[in-house]
Amino acid sequence: MPKLTLHVSEDLVTIAKSEAAARNVSVSKLVSDYFSSFAASPDQGEKNMSRLAPRTRRLAGSIPPCGDDTESYIDHLEAKHS
Repeated sequence: MPKLTLHVSEDLVTIAKSEAAARNVSVSKLVSDYFSSFAASPDQGEKNMSRLAPRTRRLAGSIPPCGDDTESYIDHLEAKHS
């Protein structure tokens, strides 16, 4: 398996080690799972959603994607909140 070297602050290393310990996995597995989420296919989306915390799952998708209609969405938000 290839090796990857990351340069991060000591604070992030401490956080990563704590999170990995809480999940009972290695930091390598934690990072690998994170990177794997980038390559997830659409049919894996539901599987990934089920792994989210309940509150996060409820919020997921609540913000519409910004595409060609970004300006009209910004107009909508300005009108809604003014």
